[in-house]
Amino acid sequence: MHYRTPAESVNPYIGTVGHLLTATRPVTALPHSFARVFPTVTPNMTDYYFAEKIASFPAGSLEVSFAPVGCEDPTGAVSRFDMSEVRSHPYSFEAYLEDTDITVKASSAMHSYLYRAEGARVIFVTGKAASFTVCDGCVLAERDEGRGRRSYTHITLSVPAEFEVRGEILVIRIPDGPCEIGASVSYISADKAHEIWRRELEGKDFEALAAESKAAWEDLLGRVKIRGGSEEMRTVYYTALYRSFGKMFDYGEYGQYYSGYDRRVHEGDFYTVDQLWDSFRCMHPLQLLLEPERHREMLASYVKMYEQSGAMPSFPSADGDSPVMFGFHASSLFADALAKGIEADYRTAYEGMRRNATEITMLPWVGDRPANELDRCYYEKGFFPALDNGQTEWIADAHDFERRQACAVTLEHAYDDWCVAQVAKALGREDDYALFMRRSKNYRNVYNRETGFMSPRNASGEWIRDFDPMRGGGQGGRAYFAECNAYTFNFSVWHDIEGLAELMGGPDALAERLDELFTTPAPGKYGFLDQFPDSTGLMGMFCMGNEPSFHIPYFYNYCGKPWMTQRRLRTIIELWFTNSPLGICGDEDSGAMSSWLAFSALGLYPVCPGKPEYALAAPMFDEVTLTVPGGEFTIRAQGAGSGLRYIQSAKLNGRPHDRAFLDHRDLAAGGELVLEMGSRPNKAWGLGR
Repeated sequence: MHYRTPAESVNPYIGTVGHLLTATRPVTALPHSFARVFPTVTPNMTDYYFAEKIASFPAGSLEVSFAPVGCEDPTGAVSRFDMSEVRSHPYSFEAYLEDTDITVKASSAMHSYLYRAEGARVIFVTGKAASFTVCDGCVLAERDEGRGRRSYTHITLSVPAEFEVRGEILVIRIPDGPCEIGASVSYISADKAHEIWRRELEGKDFEALAAESKAAWEDLLGRVKIRGGSEEMRTVYYTALYRSFGKMFDYGEYGQYYSGYDRRVHEGDFYTVDQLWDSFRCMHPLQLLLEPERHREMLASYVKMYEQSGAMPSFPSADGDSPVMFGFHASSLFADALAKGIEADYRTAYEGMRRNATEITMLPWVGDRPANELDRCYYEKGFFPALDNGQTEWIADAHDFERRQACAVTLEHAYDDWCVAQVAKALGREDDYALFMRRSKNYRNVYNRETGFMSPRNASGEWIRDFDPMRGGGQGGRAYFAECNAYTFNFSVWHDIEGLAELMGGPDALAERLDELFTTPAPGKYGFLDQFPDSTGLMGMFCMGNEPSFHIPYFYNYCGKPWMTQRRLRTIIELWFTNSPLGICGDEDSGAMSSWLAFSALGLYPVCPGKPEYALAAPMFDEVTLTVPGGEFTIRAQGAGSGLRYIQSAKLNGRPHDRAFLDHRDLAAGGELVLEMGSRPNKAWGLGR
């Protein structure tokens, strides 16, 4: 069978209809580039697949619109288009605008955009607070982005043109024939924007730039080669892999970068913009495995953000840390890199990790505020306290809507403390290691043995009365949890699964609780999803559509029932990840959901970042070859691509392998894992530890 190449297999319109909340966007961009091309649709249709009109395309913070001859208003460039005629790839985008009789093609470089318009006679470039200067047939657009940042956009045309500046609108009139408009963006200076244009666009047309972009994607996506399985699953897989390499964004401008963390220009490279609460779980481990050289730069950028701002960021944006979600999960990135042998400045990183863990409040959606009495309760009593029923919030820093999320905060900070402990131990900080290892057990303090659920406690240590594990906590469960309920957060202890099993009564009891999760139905999905709109992709109480569930199917491996992991995962993947606009069952969160599939479809998953180990399951393909630091690692599972889901036996580099786990050092060194597959479970395989 002739397969399309990995980059050609990508379908950016997968997931462009949301199951409940946010859909994906069909993005054309280089890996980790902030120069991202996608149509600006109107009306503001968040489900991109249903959009019928295109208004413009981005060029940094500017918008570019293409209009017919005689059009004098950017709103006249709005045009219907036929979705079935769109050609969308990671490296190029093409759409025919019916009302204006214009075909637009687009591609991008790291900091540049290039649009080819066929049929356009007028081009509008707009941007609030933007000023335009015309000089020597080029245009410089300067814009105040706020928070001390300014952008400089160097705009060029491939044909002679007439330019008119109308305040914050640039009108470009061009002659007959195709036209290409390039826009190169710098956050340093006008001269740097011109340098970027010279490096990235000068002398290149659309075909040349698209070919460069395609080659970059083929190199990166080609680090995972798959054989066997359906063409549909191949498309789903490579689309997920492509989405896993969007963030972090590379803001390095050929030896310099502007940092929004101290509002200065620095020498060197710089990555930022990271939805870390979403990405630490499997997106960063995937990038560490497949592009370790770039991952090192990301770790270095986290250190720079700490040095420039005084705090290790929790949800970094281009202009400083964002007070979004909760947790100090940068500690996970460094613990994972340390465990897997990645070089980094762990000593400086540890300074930031320790400050976060001892001086900054853990309150959700607050940011870098001093620790308060709630944090001291966590430090001293081992749990983050919840309000009693009907009790009025008195902590000034607490977020009115997001609330305390007390149980979730306790659980995820216990993991963060475990991560800090691992780095402390490597640095010889034995007292700190003991402190943070003690705190890593804090999850035990919110487990109510009588009810069998992670449950909220007030500052006096009393369990909150009348707590309902399924519906407690108000909108999104936010008084106690985060977007999911206690059924999901019962398993948010991936750093000490053995300890969690002991709390629940042993491995068999843990397996029973997993079964309960997958088989307990919501008492009316309408009301349940109204309260928990992030909990899509429901299978009983298990919600595939949100990050706190990602690791849960793999817990069966730790209970001595790996065949149940294999069964659950095949069902989840075949049901919720498809080659369709509905093919992603929850918020994509900038690649987090896709990176889960990018791992899981290979039969691998990093259950606990910070431990150099992957849980094993059955892959979706007959053969997978990964490019790893030591060469190539191949997983052979004949029949898996045709539906066989149960591992009968395994050999690692020719030797019997009876563990439902794979060490990172074995994977990274290169080699071969051969899985014998069957249609029924072999309950005797995978029990070794």
